[in-house]
Formats: sequence, structure tokens, C-alpha cells
Amino acid sequence: MNKYKHLVFLSFVWISSLCFADRPWIVKEEFISPAVEHFDCHSSNIIETFPGSLCAVWKGGFTEGHCNVDSKDNIGIWASLFQNGAWTEAKEIVSSPNTVCWSPVLCKLSSSELLLFYRMGPNPRSLVSFIKRSYDGGSTWSKEELLPAGIIGPTKTKPLVLGNTLLCPSSSEAGEPDAQHKATACWIEIYDDAAHTWKKIGPLQIPNRSFGVIEPTLYMTSSNQIKMFCRDRAHKIGQTGYVWTASSDDFGNSWSTLSPTPLPNPDSGVDVVNLGNGRAALFYNHSHTERFPLSFAVSFDDCASWSAPFTVEKTSGEFPSAILDSEGMIHVSYAFSSPGETQRRIKHVVIDLKYVKITSQ
Repeated sequence: MNKYKHLVFLSFVWISSLCFADRPWIVKEEFISPAVEHFDCHSSNIIETFPGSLCAVWKGGFTEGHCNVDSKDNIGIWASLFQNGAWTEAKEIVSSPNTVCWSPVLCKLSSSELLLFYRMGPNPRSLVSFIKRSYDGGSTWSKEELLPAGIIGPTKTKPLVLGNTLLCPSSSEAGEPDAQHKATACWIEIYDDAAHTWKKIGPLQIPNRSFGVIEPTLYMTSSNQIKMFCRDRAHKIGQTGYVWTASSDDFGNSWSTLSPTPLPNPDSGVDVVNLGNGRAALFYNHSHTERFPLSFAVSFDDCASWSAPFTVEKTSGEFPSAILDSEGMIHVSYAFSSPGETQRRIKHVVIDLKYVKITSQ
């Protein structure tokens, strides 16, 4: 078997009460990417394909150090399916022998068709964007479709599905992060899958700061207002970062001015989960400077206020992807590195919120 196409791996599951004594709301945790030397993973995305079945994707490859940072080629997109109570072996579904892939994003349409959005290129400022489709829950994928020039697609988190329309949370960056002149912006790219047309809304930027937010995640309130929450690049320029938010009252066609939430952000990805009835959970790194701890906060008022944080991982855990499944459980996947190791694996945690005791922020 070609190790660059398929990898057999072990998923380690800890279910003892001792492991979860300080986190009784975690009912399961396991690794879903392979335990292979010099194989680094990052930027996972997870989705429920059918009741009881999941699909997870991530970028990864054989490299010394971190993919897309220390290695600039052979970083592809890998996938694993959770079926019949177990994860399948990891399989490379997009290869990139001469370049790297970035932050794959999954989306499930009302027809149960899956979309895989991804980008390829040497860095986030020079990318080409694609879609692949699956009609069997992620077992097989179509030939790639190239997105139009200027359309980026969702950059980290899932689109908001409104019938045949997708609201894709997107962002763009210009200039090297260490350059004197640089800028970022968030966008909403509205895609009509039936007509195959795109409309781009934005840019959304922090007032009076050109280098600011990227990688938004979207939440629809009980009154059909849409809120976005964004990663802040402030730490990169020596400033204090927060999760930023804006709202739309017309299904993403116009947006309020961005404003900071009380939640810290160390220049790392976030994701929000709609729990129904005005409840939400936001997964993020509760730090201004480090990509740990991995935490989540809960809201009971459509993201107007947040609880004190709950710690999923104390010393690692970044770029979370989170969903609510058909049985009311939260699934979170994220990049994790063990103490003393630089290479990262993708970890999967299942959370039962009925065991979460909420206190105010």
C-alpha cells in the first residue's frame, strides 16, 4: 500500500472516569489522523453526513515540522469517515505534489450532497479555490471544479445553508504578515448552487486597523439575524486580540460595523455552533498570546453574552471545527500536539452539554 495515499492508524479512546473527572461533559475523545512519524496535520473540518455517521477532513503531509510553514509541497487533503462506530483509515482525497492545500471546509446541502471547498497555493495571499462534490457521504468525490477568479470560498468554517443558497464565510489577506504594508478583510460570498452564481459582500474590516480580522464563522439567531465571529490578527502586530463580531438583518447582504467581544483571541481560528432556541457554543483559544487552552463558552441569548470558559485542552488544541449532531451531541475536531512534540494530529471530542454547569463570564 502506498503510504502517501492510505494510512492505517489506531484511534486511542479514553473513557475512564479518571480521565474525565475535571471535564464530565466529555463523553469521548480520540485521534482520527494517523500516528505516523513525520506526518503533520492541521485545519480539520467535521460534519455529520447521515445520523450516526461523520466525515472529517484536514490538510496534512509527510514533513519535518509543520505543514504549510516548514513544508511548501506535498501537503494534501486527507479524509476519514466515522461509520458503524469506528473511523475508517485515513485517505488522501486531494494531492498536491508541487504545492500545498489550505483549510478544507465541508458543507452538507439539503439534498445530502456534500461539498468540499479547498484552496491550493504557496501562501494565503496567492491561492486558487476549488469545490469537489460527494453523493455518498464522503466515500467518493467528484472531479474538482475551479472557482471563479476573485471568489475565495469559505476559508475555515462551514457555509450557512439557506435552501439552495450558501453564505460562505470568507476572508482575504494582502501583503506579507511581517511587511510594513498589509491588510486583511472578511467577506460573505453568496453562492446559488442551483444557478451556479456568486455574489460577494464586503469588505468587513476593523475600524481604523487594516490588518485585522480573518476566517469568520456564522450563526443564525432565533429571529433570523445572522452574526459573524472572526479571528483577530492583532497579536501578530503586538496588539491585544479579541474575537470580533458583526451582524446582518438581511441574510448577509449588509453588515454592521465590527466590534470586539469580551473573548480573547491569540490570532487563531474559532468556530460557533448553533444549539437551537437561542443557545450557542463558541470554540476558541482563551488567551491573548497562546494557542492554548482550547476552550468553549456558552450563550443562552443568541450570542449577546457568554458564559465563563470551559477548558477542552489545557496545553494544546487549535483551529477547532464544531457541529451539533442529530442526537444533540457536540463534535469538535482540532489540531493537537503531545508535550514535547512539534508535529500535530487531529483529535475528535464529543461533548454532552447536559453535564455542563454554566456560570457567567
